[in-house]
Formats: sequence, structure tokens, C-alpha cells
Amino acid sequence: MTFRFSPLVQRVAQTCTDVWTLGDRAHELMAQGRDIIHLGVGDPDMDAAPVIQASASAAMAAGRTHYAPIGGEPALRDTIAQHASALYGVAVDANEVTVCSGAQGALYSLFQAIVGPGDEVIVLAPYYTTYPAVVTASGATLVVVPLAVEREYHLDLAAIAAAVTPRTRAILINSPSNPSGRVIPREDIDAIVDLARTHGLWLVSDEVYWSLCYDAPHISPFSQRSAYDRIVVVNSMSKSHAMTGFRIGWVIGPRALVEAVATLAQSMHFGINQFAQDAAATALAHPAIADAIREQFRSQRDALVAALAQIEGLHFSPPQGGMFLLVDVSATGLSGRAFATGLLEAEGVAVVPGYGFGEAAENMVRIGFLSSPPRLVEAADRIARHMRRVLQPR
Repeated sequence: MTFRFSPLVQRVAQTCTDVWTLGDRAHELMAQGRDIIHLGVGDPDMDAAPVIQASASAAMAAGRTHYAPIGGEPALRDTIAQHASALYGVAVDANEVTVCSGAQGALYSLFQAIVGPGDEVIVLAPYYTTYPAVVTASGATLVVVPLAVEREYHLDLAAIAAAVTPRTRAILINSPSNPSGRVIPREDIDAIVDLARTHGLWLVSDEVYWSLCYDAPHISPFSQRSAYDRIVVVNSMSKSHAMTGFRIGWVIGPRALVEAVATLAQSMHFGINQFAQDAAATALAHPAIADAIREQFRSQRDALVAALAQIEGLHFSPPQGGMFLLVDVSATGLSGRAFATGLLEAEGVAVVPGYGFGEAAENMVRIGFLSSPPRLVEAADRIARHMRRVLQPR
């Protein structure tokens, strides 16, 4: 039987929704007893800190298992506002915060609120694989500005400016970047704020990796909010505090905007569970947790980068932040999809094919430094073995 679905489903289905199928295959192989090193999905290889777990347990024991306010628990919104004020060096009020179902839910709700059919949103490639879906679900058009790997993914401000048309409503940036690991420096942040202000555009800053900067500081455009009021931050607890399953994210922006996002939340998820919000407030009150996670990821990054650098035929730019790096495998003559598929089946290493991050990454794979250094070195050994296999004369 053939079913007819809405235009919304059709628009989302046209994006790279199948990019995670190799991850599903990796779990199938693990269930069969295969030794799989999973470096695909960005889920930190660690549990939430004991103080976070204890907070969630205490909240449940106290009966915090009911409906929460649609825009988020007041205590968590206050805590997020205080955290953001310190992070950005500007005053943030709790009324400028709406809690969402992770950063993914925040991005979806946000673009439903600020753009619609006929509008355009500028996105920098390589981009996170769900960006096309969250933008086009609203009916807007995704306008891609590619960043060159030869320039280590530096912002091409002239190209971004050239992409602006009368239909442009927003620019979406992500620093540190998933998948490239690029951290946008202050001078480029300043320039893109100026560009957005000149054209009256929303500037949306996806900052879920803000705490995972290793070689350069994280700079948020929100620090310039006093000069321009259409800057919006999307953030979450998932990466900074290893709380992916808690699904706590938020939007920070003008009060009218976050109220619009909360209005959408009423029909989407009707509030986020109370005990997870209590645990998130506890987590933000313990900055040492994020510091420890950053240092762990730094050691994992260094181990993986050093090991991969020894493999003939791989080319990549070492990441400055985040938990991934993009690796060019075009020397093999294979697409990123074919390379990743063969690597999983032959060597038991799961990575993500690059086509999901934009056309320019078609011959790349995304590798996460998501496990312990010894395990990452083992993964690199397996990748090297696979490279030797595919590079053999046929």
C-alpha cells in the first residue's frame, strides 16, 4: 500500500536522513558479538557525573515527575541565564531563555519561528547533517556557502556577503564546528555580526560544543547583543556535561522570540520533564564537570590525531574544538560512503560518511574521538589496515 504524506515529511525526507544507517549497522554487528569501535554518533563515551545522577534521582524521589512549565522550570531558566551572563559577558535575563528538547529541538523550533516559505537561510558547509532538515521543514530554502578545506575552513566573508539576497532572513553558524572542529576567531565573529546587522538578518549561533575548545577560545556573537538584537544562541547539556539522553537544550534571544519558541513547544512536547531540568541546573552549578570533560576530550583528540597522521593517504585538518575531525579519503578512489561501509564491515570501525555534511564532503568521513586513547589508537591501526587494503593495485 502506498501512503501519501505531508509536504513537511517530503521536504525532510529529501535531506540526508539516511546518513546514520551505518551507525545502525554498527549496532547490529555489536549485537552479533563483533568487536566494533563506534566513532560515529557524538555521544560522549562517559556517563553523567555522579552529582548529576544523584540530582536526578533525588528529584524523582521527591515527586518531580510531572508536567513542567512550557518554557522551562524557573530555576533552570535562572541558572541558564546566570551561566550565559558569565559566559558572554552581557546581562541575560531568565525571560530571554526557553528550554527545549535538546539543541536539536531548539533548532527545529527556532527556524519554525523565524523563517517560512520563500525565505532563505545561509548555512556554512561542511554543516551538521540535520541543518538542511530544520531549515527546509519551515518551507525556507537552504543557501550553502562552502568553506575550503585548503583554508582550514576559515570563514569566507566575501562569499557569505555575496550569498545574501532580498529573501535572506538568517545566517546559521556553528563554532566549534561539527564536523570540521573549526573554531571561529573573534575577528570573523565580529565581521559576521556586522554583516547580519547591515542586512537586518537573524544570526543563529549553534554553540553546543562551546566547552570543547582546545587551541583557541570560544567566542560567541551573543557578546555583541548590545549592538545588535537579532543574535540567537542555541545550546544544550549534551556535550559539555555528557548528558545526551537528558534532552536538555535551550534558546537564548529576544524575549518575543523565545516566547514564540515556547508557543511552538506547547504543541510539540508540552514541557521537558522536571527531574531532567533539576539535574541540568545542578550540572551548570558545577563548572568543574565541563572542565574535566574538555580535558578528557583533549587527550582523546591528541591521541587520534597523532595516530591518523601516520597513515598514508589520509588528509585532514586537526580540529581546534568539538569531538570530530573530517578526513579526506579521496586518495583511495572511493567515496566517503563506500570507504565507511568497507571500514565497518572489514575492520569493525564505525564512522560517518561525509555526504551528510554537504557536497564538498562527499569524499570524506567524519571520525569522532569518542573513546579512550588506547581504543582510538587501535581504531587508527584498523583504519591503516583498511587503507592498505583499498590502496593495493587491483
